[in-house]
Amino acid sequence: MSLKEEIIKESKIFVRQNHGLLIDTDGHYTSPRISSEFMDCSMPMTFDQYSHCSLGCLYCFAYAFKSNNPSFNSKLRAVNYEEMILSLEGKAKTARGKAMYRNFYKKRFVLHWGGLGDPFCNFEKANGIGYEIIEALGSEAYPTLFSFKGSAIFRTRYRKLFEKYSDQSNFAFQVSIITGNDSLGKVVEIGVPIPSRRIDAIRMLSEMGYYTILRLRPYIIGISEHGIDELLDRSLDAGIKAISMEFFAMDARANPGMKKRYKWLGNLIGTKDIDQYFKTLSPSKRGGYMRLNRKVKETHVKTVYDFCMKNDLVFACSDPDFKELNTSGSCCGMPASFEGNKELENWTKNQLSYHIKEAKMRFDKTGKTYMFHFDRVFKPDEDTYLVDPAYMNDHIGVSGMSASERRVMTYLEFARNTWNNLNSPGNPRNYFHGKMLPINIDREGDLIYKYVPNEYENRWRK
Repeated sequence: MSLKEEIIKESKIFVRQNHGLLIDTDGHYTSPRISSEFMDCSMPMTFDQYSHCSLGCLYCFAYAFKSNNPSFNSKLRAVNYEEMILSLEGKAKTARGKAMYRNFYKKRFVLHWGGLGDPFCNFEKANGIGYEIIEALGSEAYPTLFSFKGSAIFRTRYRKLFEKYSDQSNFAFQVSIITGNDSLGKVVEIGVPIPSRRIDAIRMLSEMGYYTILRLRPYIIGISEHGIDELLDRSLDAGIKAISMEFFAMDARANPGMKKRYKWLGNLIGTKDIDQYFKTLSPSKRGGYMRLNRKVKETHVKTVYDFCMKNDLVFACSDPDFKELNTSGSCCGMPASFEGNKELENWTKNQLSYHIKEAKMRFDKTGKTYMFHFDRVFKPDEDTYLVDPAYMNDHIGVSGMSASERRVMTYLEFARNTWNNLNSPGNPRNYFHGKMLPINIDREGDLIYKYVPNEYENRWRK
């Protein structure tokens, strides 16, 4: 059996094993949660209704959980949807539910549904937990962004539910598609509707009047550019208002199963040694999660960016490179202005995606350099979750801390430590690969950064 056949067989087995899997009622899955990527995230309140996903995408970054923990695949947990609905209404019984209300729901902050899982995968078909939550969100007209590629949304009761609330326009949808080639899609995203079917989902939701986004993530160089022009044209015709892109990154700490997948992806994109390919072309200061450098990505970004400019679409880049080109401060492509429902604009601007976009705009208009101050980027008076200890266990950084350290840690302190630690892969200088450079220290002892224009900006302008 070839490597390709072995990996595809494994993924198909995973999909079959999870088909019709019912939730284990012994305990609940904790969600919503706060994203560990909050420093450049416009919607840090991220949600999944199930503990994992039933789909078998070969690039899945959650694969390590599936392969390292055999029980992970056989035991499915769901959120306590009744408590979540009570929390949404301000009637929560648990401390966490009360915290979600005071920091997010009370403020009508956009809920981002679809992080480690898929809202409309086969688990939803079998269990229907998401349906109950959608109905509650609809009755509250609560602003929500769904990020998905599963097929449950085509089922009659879901379609009718979204039709019921379409006049409110409180829902928005990101549909994930990494290639416009249906044949290629079948062997890279196992158990997922083919790209053409996902474009049908965009059209269906757009025709209902909803704000839709092409989620071109992960963009895999060597795969995604094949048929990219056709994919962009078909998505535009289906009614998208924005495109959000991010490039595939490779984790150097991958387990043996993931390394096999990387090797097969390397064969598919045309490199003999994908590990060496990423090590050579990724800035080392970003650490073990290897992201290719700007020069490798530039032509691909320009294709999508030019298409958005030509067709008056929001361009959004979730990748740390080229984030400055965003036309909205939300790297998911949420609108900066949306007349259909102003609450879809209710995502936070107190994060680096927004400020880097603002820095480029200021430089282009005035030629003046933008300065980044910690206390002007992260504002706990506005984003109160930053200093609420209720979320201390959500961040991956607590894994190496003692119980006493966890009790006093907040997201604001995580941000401050990363901001000032020039050895951290998440430090702005390292994460954005020199797009922000430290130049001074403020009165509080925090680094002050400046915006650094790239050579490509002037070249593109010409």
